[in-house]
Amino acid sequence: MNFQSRSSPEEEEPTINVTPLMDIVFLLIIFLVVTTTFRTYSGIVVNLPKAEADRAQREERTRVAVLTRRGEIFLDGKPVARKKFADTLRSLQAASPAPVFVVEADEMAEHGRVVELMDAARKVGISRLAIATREKEIQAAEPAGVPRQPEP
Repeated sequence: MNFQSRSSPEEEEPTINVTPLMDIVFLLIIFLVVTTTFRTYSGIVVNLPKAEADRAQREERTRVAVLTRRGEIFLDGKPVARKKFADTLRSLQAASPAPVFVVEADEMAEHGRVVELMDAARKVGISRLAIATREKEIQAAEPAGVPRQPEP
């Protein structure tokens, strides 16, 4: 039996080429970055009313007005005085028109204030209006005779 090595001492050790592996890793990273959705939170606390209807898809070019419980108004994240809201909205629309106007009003905000915001948007020429809501929680079937806890 001859157990001699057939390789010569000049032969190199086998190496692993990591270039294809790095290409795949970079492609996966690019895929994850492109497919990830980023949500921006304005930092304005608004308790939106609940609704069972499907959520509307927010378009790229929208004007968002936030109405807080205390009656403060924010237009595209910036505070606006109630008396200057229509003028500010008009100047923003003139600079870069947006076809959709979304009102994010606290559920305890006055209805009249919401109507004022929507009316100002109509006067400026925004044709599509929407009111933001949050989804209702689906209640599991409760046993008979067990009282339900009130929502805070």
